[in-house]
Amino acid sequence: MKISVRHQAVDILNKVSTCQDFASPLIDDCLDKNALSGTPDGRLLTHLVYGVLRFRGHLDWILTKFYRGDLDKMDEGVKNVLRLSLYQLKFSDRLPAFAVVNEAVKITKILKPDKSALVNAILRNYLRRGQKIPFPSLEINPAEYIAAFHSHPFWLVKRWIKIFGPEETKSLCSANNELPTLTLRVNTLKISSNEIKQKLTSAEFAPEETKYSPDGIILNTSASPLQKTDFFESGFLRVQDEAAQLISYLIKPNSNESILDACAGSGGKTTHLAAILKNKGKIVAIDRNPGKIAELKLETERLGINIIETQTGDLSVCLHDSLKEKFGYVLVDAPCSGTGTLRRNPEIKWRTTEKDLRNFTAAQKIILQNASAAVKKGGYLIYCTCSLLPEENENIVDDFLKHNPDFSLCRPTDSINRQLIDSRGFFHTYPHKHNMDGFFGAILKY
Repeated sequence: MKISVRHQAVDILNKVSTCQDFASPLIDDCLDKNALSGTPDGRLLTHLVYGVLRFRGHLDWILTKFYRGDLDKMDEGVKNVLRLSLYQLKFSDRLPAFAVVNEAVKITKILKPDKSALVNAILRNYLRRGQKIPFPSLEINPAEYIAAFHSHPFWLVKRWIKIFGPEETKSLCSANNELPTLTLRVNTLKISSNEIKQKLTSAEFAPEETKYSPDGIILNTSASPLQKTDFFESGFLRVQDEAAQLISYLIKPNSNESILDACAGSGGKTTHLAAILKNKGKIVAIDRNPGKIAELKLETERLGINIIETQTGDLSVCLHDSLKEKFGYVLVDAPCSGTGTLRRNPEIKWRTTEKDLRNFTAAQKIILQNASAAVKKGGYLIYCTCSLLPEENENIVDDFLKHNPDFSLCRPTDSINRQLIDSRGFFHTYPHKHNMDGFFGAILKY
């Protein structure tokens, strides 16, 4: 029996909750299997899943006012039916209220039949009294208010208030709940920005130049899924946020230079560096995940790059002797909390804990120390994260400099807009200030 789009959305949310999967590949897989790509139902599915993930804290606050038991102990599938339904009732007007409740009951009867009456009662009670539910006071309890109303974990909100203050934290959390732009990087090895913009416009896309990256394009509207177009398959474009693109310009290597990408992942920055080098020089890309290395190899073929050598390796353990003091530039895009990418990956909010943060910082120190041995004299060590927490950023750099006096902090070149560089020379981007992911970067000279 074919299940409804809303039921499919609940299934995806259950996998995100219980299996620690990311929503994006689950949505893509569902769209492909059910031939929903580019359809209204496909857009609805995506809208519902990401809407619930962004506003889960807000929705759970409401649920606690209508559920007499311990919400944390409620069955996750039932909880996700209620979250999805509340999201539709409060934030989306695509379906009449009675239809939302009826659909929720139908889904619950399939997933957890004995809880269908509970779901019906909670949702009908919300329809009667939902508009009167109070949230904490911003003036009296700013952290509680921001966490509940703007849907972020309380521990993270408290940290951000100490850094930014209540008003800016509220703006940041609000920005994290907005739909992010689709940002692309032009593969300048194959096509110019002007040429691809003309092609996109002819194909009924609406491209705009990014404000800070010379290689970026924003698509505000799209006629069809980008990854299924000839432009993408031909290697003219890669999906990459503007902040991530700027990391490569933070480095801006000289031509024919040797570069080590110590935590390469699937190669977003690696392949961008290859394009900046005009496919000349040498890049060694390392990642501990063989699956990421396999993705990177496929990307180099699609983008027409032949100067990248890939290796599987874990710099949280050691750097191979053959790589020591061999590179003019070493990039450490360290594993981190991802708190700068919550617009795109809202599920991170609900799975990252303060304990995880301690584990990240311990690993970051080790990785940066091990990677530094690859820098040759006169070379540069570039450290970056997609975190908005100083524990993973400035503090890591300061700790490294304290133990490595041969390295010194230096300011980026003019390839980076001065507005993105602070008084110490650190690179910062923020969702609420720059409409891009939150990134940190530092350049250390040996």
